[in-house]
Amino acid sequence: MKFGAMSLIAGTAMVLSAGFAMAGAADDAIKARQECMKSHGAMMKVAVPMMKGEAPFDAAALKATYDGEDKACADWAKWWGADTQKGETVETYAKPEIWTDAKGFEAAGGAWYEAAQKLRAATDEASFKAAFPAVGEGCKGCHEKFRRPKS
Repeated sequence: MKFGAMSLIAGTAMVLSAGFAMAGAADDAIKARQECMKSHGAMMKVAVPMMKGEAPFDAAALKATYDGEDKACADWAKWWGADTQKGETVETYAKPEIWTDAKGFEAAGGAWYEAAQKLRAATDEASFKAAFPAVGEGCKGCHEKFRRPKS
């Protein structure tokens, strides 16, 4: 998965340690993060029925969702500056632990990223079904500790 020129892991570590946000208001960073997460949700809407056997394995449909993720998440590393913890007008569901436990956030994101890479490498239904559970666990790893429930 391409997140611009940086990998998710290196980019997140650099941004968290540098403490800068993308140009513009915190709201812009929060909106961009949310669009990236929506692209992950779009991938899950395609992948889950395949995993459950409710839809046939469709590599082209999966690739389209991966391409959408790449586009939506390209600037991932720019969205996590300390000044993006709270929006001016946009609600964020990011917990403070993202910034207080940067290493944990980086590790959770890295686990998801590695699982996503294996899923993307799947070439048939069997390899897809073998790789998919780790992606769900990766999502859970971030959402449980680093994302608060929507109010």
